[in-house]
Amino acid sequence: MTNKILSRLVIILGFLLLAISLLFYTQETLRTLNWKSTGNMESDISLGPDYEMVFSRIDTLDFASSPYPARGDTLIQLADSLATLTFLLEELHTHHPGYEIPLAYRHGDDTLRTVVVAREVTSFDFISMAVLHLLRVLTGLLFIGVGLWANVRRPESGAVRALAMFCFSMAALMAAAINMGIHSVETFEIPYVEFIQRILRWPVLFVGAFWLNLQLLFPQPRKFVKNHPLSAYLLCYLLPFLVLIVSFLHYLLIFAIVTPAMIVLQLLAGFILLGTYNRSTRDNLQRRQTRLVLWGTGSGLSGMVIFILLATLARGWLSRQSETLVMGIIILVFLGLLLSPLSFAYAFGRYRLLEVEGKIKRGTRYAVVTVFLLAAFFALVFFISEALLSRVNVGSRALLPTATLLMAIGFTPAQRRIQNLLERKIYPERSRLKQMLKDFLSSALVISEKHAFWIGLEGQFREALKVELVYPVLRVKAQESLQHWSGEDTPFERESPFSQALFGLQNRPLMVDEILAGDKIAIAPPERKWLTDKKIALVLPLVSRGKLIGFLALGHKTDRNDFESADIELLGSLSFQVAMASENIVLLEENLEKQRMEDELNMARTVQEGLLPRVIPQTPGLEVAGKSESCLEIAGDYYDVINLDDRRTVLAIGDVSGKGAGAALLMSNLQASIRTAVRIGSDLKTIVGQINDLIFHNTQAHQFITFFVGIFDKRSMTFSYVNAGHNPPLVIGRDGRITRLVCGGLILGAMAEIAYQLDTVKLPGGDLIFLYTDGLSEAINPREEMFAEAGVERFLLAHRELSPVRLLEELEAEINRFVEGKRLEDDLTLLAVRVLDG
Repeated sequence: MTNKILSRLVIILGFLLLAISLLFYTQETLRTLNWKSTGNMESDISLGPDYEMVFSRIDTLDFASSPYPARGDTLIQLADSLATLTFLLEELHTHHPGYEIPLAYRHGDDTLRTVVVAREVTSFDFISMAVLHLLRVLTGLLFIGVGLWANVRRPESGAVRALAMFCFSMAALMAAAINMGIHSVETFEIPYVEFIQRILRWPVLFVGAFWLNLQLLFPQPRKFVKNHPLSAYLLCYLLPFLVLIVSFLHYLLIFAIVTPAMIVLQLLAGFILLGTYNRSTRDNLQRRQTRLVLWGTGSGLSGMVIFILLATLARGWLSRQSETLVMGIIILVFLGLLLSPLSFAYAFGRYRLLEVEGKIKRGTRYAVVTVFLLAAFFALVFFISEALLSRVNVGSRALLPTATLLMAIGFTPAQRRIQNLLERKIYPERSRLKQMLKDFLSSALVISEKHAFWIGLEGQFREALKVELVYPVLRVKAQESLQHWSGEDTPFERESPFSQALFGLQNRPLMVDEILAGDKIAIAPPERKWLTDKKIALVLPLVSRGKLIGFLALGHKTDRNDFESADIELLGSLSFQVAMASENIVLLEENLEKQRMEDELNMARTVQEGLLPRVIPQTPGLEVAGKSESCLEIAGDYYDVINLDDRRTVLAIGDVSGKGAGAALLMSNLQASIRTAVRIGSDLKTIVGQINDLIFHNTQAHQFITFFVGIFDKRSMTFSYVNAGHNPPLVIGRDGRITRLVCGGLILGAMAEIAYQLDTVKLPGGDLIFLYTDGLSEAINPREEMFAEAGVERFLLAHRELSPVRLLEELEAEINRFVEGKRLEDDLTLLAVRVLDG
């Protein structure tokens, strides 16, 4: 109950602070826009050692005429008033360009007078001010957003409430305690603005206290807090409360000195606590959380601390620096502060910690290099421009853009070179390992054997990263599950939420303990169990050509140390190469498989061509025509015409299940068996029974044959046959009577020891025997209508007087008209036989 009340109070404070901040930011935005049209001066004035106004830089274009002040001269009077920086800014910011301000200044022992003419605000100054204001707004709103988000996500956590209050105090600092220097520019007035600003400055006193409190609770409460909670909270908040009381008593000098020192000390104490916990904890996830906060918040708060120390202890020196330099320092401080709420958001979310840490480190190095080069850049530009000005005796800086442009040409190459040099110096071993893995992946592009590639890759990763396990999990074509490259099954599915999340990560590695501890990625119980049982520490998505092809599962390091941000960067940079190499292996295997299948089909085609009669042999008493068409490259159909002697002819037709070389070889065995058996002289039903037993015992269960065989005897004008489950051949008499030859038994290969039946029919001269496979009767047109046996019978009755050759030609044309150009879905084999008159 208490936690719920405190959580709601924090949310109310957050939204109240958000509303006030938006009001102040709107006012400052309008001021910034209005400032563009007010007066300004390019000469710089700063506070001297005795707090007098001193010219630190002179631009003669600011003055109506000579005399011109020199660097180091003291401003003593503005118009008829005592010279103060506040009054000068008010005079400039409340008037338009061209407004004249008389002034008096002391040059040595002389007092001189001149007139300042207000100039337009330059684009550089306006953009700098706008960038500074934007960073201030983004930083403040981001702090408020993270505080509210964390409190909503985990309202019961004391660490989250401490984080929210720290974020709110930083947001108050952004909104009310930072002076942009343009407060005299006219805009709308906020009622009770001084009271609101005073209230907002109170949380600023507690920035360090909230930070210290947070570090006592993050990522889990310290023993001291558990054992002595009251002492812990007094340690954090007693001193700020005393300072707040001092401020009410108007001891302003003490307040101005003690407040910055107190905030700095509490911030440092918090960093010490955080660093100590980071070194002492054995939990890798907590170590990554604290390290991310050290890097992210440390970059911003350390910059803020340094600036506070400069403003407090070296105020005179800072005020004597150029406005551009001070503006640059402030912008860098704000850029660093942006990292603080972001790092806390990721740290409390326990997601992609190493990736964010790596980006912060890389960004910090980039900022350091950039600042160093900019300092050198501006120093060179200044000295070059000064040298040019002194030589040509020009009283303006018209040559400065030219010198700047010449120097800028070499800035980016120098920045990149120094950045790469730092990378090699800071991580020499990492650079070597990266090159080693890249060399292997480059050479792997020519490896055509899957086993050699993955074994080699696993060995390289184990050696480079010192990990216990490298387990590639890959997508299998035409299957929903992902498997190890060796074929071992895994619980991961192609379309599972986990797989989809990995695809969204692209090439970004992810720590398994972050997946299991957080709720960013949905993971099924079997997937969670697999990752835990395998002791997987990290998963690296493999994405190629816009699709997830799998992932690499890496075990823990052999020395039990945690992965580092440099490891994440290394793996991320290699992810695409590993995916491409894996895809290359798959393509090579597919090509090899395709070549193997083509070789098999060529062999099957050769076998099949040998099975079908190239020339119909002499058939006493019969006129025979045959035709076979395949819906694919290799047909599963078979027919044969065998001349036994001068009076007997064997007619056979069959349909073998399956396609390719296996079906062709089975057809070859069938043909050989028939040709051998019929010449021995056995009766047909015995022959068919023996062939059935042979096929049943020597083929797989799914392989079978529909088969019809008959023997025509010219002498007796009879036709003896056995039908083993084939489409019944048709006998069409001269009178149009149709006889179906159905006697026989089951298909070949279905069961052993089947007794087949033999039948004999009388065939007078002129009768037509028509044998066909089911590719004819099952031909389908675009309207899903089947040609059917009735269609076959109608056609034969209508064309029974044609010769066998002509009959097959007309039937082929009829089928083409029926299917309307649609491809046949099954093989088509036809055998037309005319019985000749004796």
